[in-house]
Amino acid sequence: MAVATARWLVLSLLVSAAAAAHDTKWKAGAAVGGQVVEKERRRVVAESEAGTVTATDVADAAGTVYRLQFITMDPGALFLPVQLHADAVFYVHSGRGKVTYIQEGGSETSSLEVQRGDVYNLEQGSILYIQSYPNATRERLRIYAIFTSNAINCDDPSHPTSEAYSSVSNLLRGFDVKILRQGFGVSGEVVEAIQSAKSPQLIIMYNPDQEKKEKSNWTEEIFDALWGDESPLNKKKKKDKHKKKDKKDDKSKSETFNFYSGKPDVKNCFGWSKTMTNKDLQNLKGSNIGMFMVNLTTGSMMGPHWNPKATEIAIVTHGSGIVQVVCPSTASGAGGGHGHHDEGGRGGGDHGHHDEGGRRRGDHGHHDEGGRRGGDHGQGGVECKNSVFRVKEGDVFVVPRFHPMAQLSFNNGSFVFVGFSTHMGENNPQFLAGEHSVLQVIGKEIVALALGQKNTTAVEQLLSAKSGSTIMACISCAEELERKAEKEEQEGGKGEREREEEEERERKQREEEERKKREEEERARREEEERARREEERKKREEEEQRKREEEERKRREQEEEEERRRREEEEGGGGQG
Repeated sequence: MAVATARWLVLSLLVSAAAAAHDTKWKAGAAVGGQVVEKERRRVVAESEAGTVTATDVADAAGTVYRLQFITMDPGALFLPVQLHADAVFYVHSGRGKVTYIQEGGSETSSLEVQRGDVYNLEQGSILYIQSYPNATRERLRIYAIFTSNAINCDDPSHPTSEAYSSVSNLLRGFDVKILRQGFGVSGEVVEAIQSAKSPQLIIMYNPDQEKKEKSNWTEEIFDALWGDESPLNKKKKKDKHKKKDKKDDKSKSETFNFYSGKPDVKNCFGWSKTMTNKDLQNLKGSNIGMFMVNLTTGSMMGPHWNPKATEIAIVTHGSGIVQVVCPSTASGAGGGHGHHDEGGRGGGDHGHHDEGGRRRGDHGHHDEGGRRGGDHGQGGVECKNSVFRVKEGDVFVVPRFHPMAQLSFNNGSFVFVGFSTHMGENNPQFLAGEHSVLQVIGKEIVALALGQKNTTAVEQLLSAKSGSTIMACISCAEELERKAEKEEQEGGKGEREREEEEERERKQREEEERKKREEEERARREEEERARREEERKKREEEEQRKREEEERKRREQEEEEERRRREEEEGGGGQG
């Protein structure tokens, strides 16, 4: 009974944290406070009858960008050779196949036989191609990959500054014919065959036996021209004669890790979890990316915890569940049991940048306690809000470091997710509940003061009811949290509608004032133009009248002069006669 009480106390703390949010939009998260990218929001990188590749970009609170790709291949398909532009970690979600690769500076191919649960890593500059094996059940080969590179930018996921890889065919076909002929020392027919061929899809159907029969000589010519005697084809032919099988088995054992082999880190009737770091996989030495898998049975919970150094980027592989993310920082002056939470950070990707035909989880609606925007406690004033969101199979959710979180399954189904962790080798998750709770180390008196308790009774009950595991039962917790969050969203929506209506009234008032101002300016302009027109007409009339007066005066003077001339002539004529 005491254990159950403690679990519900933990849940109550989580629910109460979300309840203080005034602007609650529970289906949304964000880069600070949680971020979700729905499966339907991924962008398509490649698509053919043999398979598809979709992608999305996410970022942690520090602004580091990660690109996720989801590769799906039909049985008997081939992912054509590409050169990696970034370090990559791959997880095989389903199916079986073979990954063939050439490491940067390498002179021979290596291959990995991969199956469900396998993890492997390749460095940037490597060349690889993937073959999915045919099978009786027609199970597809599904691979999840994460790419890390400074060249990858998620400010606009639809126009990335750098792709995760480039097609090997583009490395050749982009050159001029003469350069290829001289550079490779091959005939014009070989170059013409390469240049004139239609570019294939990234994923094609592939029958290796048939391909061997129809393989043309120019393929080997190109490899010979590239590497000479060190051609991977020549070396592979020699080595395959004697130790092809042994080498393949050794590679598979030394360069892959499988989540389903060995014992989980934590396992009980409520679920299990397992993590993988660079200590588990030799090929991940020097990589900051680790992986984890969590499988929650019905009505269970991964207890409240946070990562001091790692950001979790998780993909839901089965079922659906609820994720609660709490903001770690409290603004100064925030009193009471639920203060304002804010932390700065940069949002990510495909997620939080634009609206694609609908409301996008991760774009709108952190859950903010107090509804205020962070100032000194945030980076650049970016607001951090507590988040509660539901995720389903195929969705991606991101939890930045320092953000306490809990994952809960519904009563009607399990909740399974696999994910990538940054700085995993240096990270030690901190749990609030369970036998390894940091609250146990702090002590009940200090914890009571931190929680604003006048006495230690409640805290004693909280800490004395120890749970033996970080995964525990939580019947109907997800359903209750979902209902509460939905109710708060509806109630918060009323206040939002009022604000929107007020903003609309203010907008209309501003528009009306601007309209009146424009009309007044137009009226004054017309009056000024009319005044200028009348003044111009007055001047013209005066000038015309003046011109007429001068003309009349001129005619009058001419008439007088004419009369005077005639008079003189008459006088002179009369005087002569006398």
